[in-house]
Amino acid sequence: KAAKPRCFKNLSMKQLPVIWRWNRTTWMTASLFGEWLASINNSMIKQNRKILLFIDHAPCHNSDTQYSNITLTFFPPNTTLKLQPLDQGIIKNFKCYYRQQLVKHVILSCDVANSCDDIVITALDAAHWTKNAWQAVTQSTICNTFRMTGFANPNTQSESSDTMINNSDDDVATAIQDLDTLLTHITIGGLSLTANEFIEIDSETPVFNEWNDINDNLIAVDADCGDNITTDNNEDDDMPTEAPPKLIEAMCMVRRLHVLAATQQPQLHTLISQLDSQLTQLFIDSKGVNQATIKDFFHKK
Repeated sequence: KAAKPRCFKNLSMKQLPVIWRWNRTTWMTASLFGEWLASINNSMIKQNRKILLFIDHAPCHNSDTQYSNITLTFFPPNTTLKLQPLDQGIIKNFKCYYRQQLVKHVILSCDVANSCDDIVITALDAAHWTKNAWQAVTQSTICNTFRMTGFANPNTQSESSDTMINNSDDDVATAIQDLDTLLTHITIGGLSLTANEFIEIDSETPVFNEWNDINDNLIAVDADCGDNITTDNNEDDDMPTEAPPKLIEAMCMVRRLHVLAATQQPQLHTLISQLDSQLTQLFIDSKGVNQATIKDFFHKK
């Protein structure tokens, strides 16, 4: 609900891993949907591509604009979810990966938290989890859901298509199994939930104005997401803002990680070394070319 949450204080909005938009209802609106379509159309123009986009009859999908590189086709009214690819596994797979990260964060926080109130989850955490979760959804999963809803001709399906479907099924099953394992460490509202129960826990939560109320035009806020945004309704005003470490401080942290890898977790050594190498290069690049040379540290006696 906030234009720029407190946890974004030290960030430019362009540095976020997602495009941040807001309104007072936290709903998708026709104006936001139109903005997204325009962005996709610009991307298709740059790639010299044209696409056919199937959408349902949600009130927020009210777009009269014609796009040069997008053709919009609506599903028939009251179409069953079995005909919509997003509802046949894409959303579920995304939510599964997102909630894996959420549960891991809670498990990690429990070791240092004295109570549930000490476990902090910010909008910035959610933004990073969103990006990571979407990147984890595989092409095979997306292709498989389109086939399940009838977008593929069964007479032309190849062996490679069958392999992709099998890989997709394996991806989804593994993700569900991993979340089930994580959930054995915590309870949700005092209850032990399965992965499927946790994924569907908010399935009835509205994400747009389902009644197509004209007042939606009054409460939707077209926010300017520039760096100069301030707002008085931040929900996390009481959360302390964490100052970003300096580059040299981050490098010292990595040295500590090397000790951890050497003494307890040797399987992390390669990953930590890669991080160390990149941070070192960033540090060298930040020093510029007119810096002291090694000879400057030696003096004639």
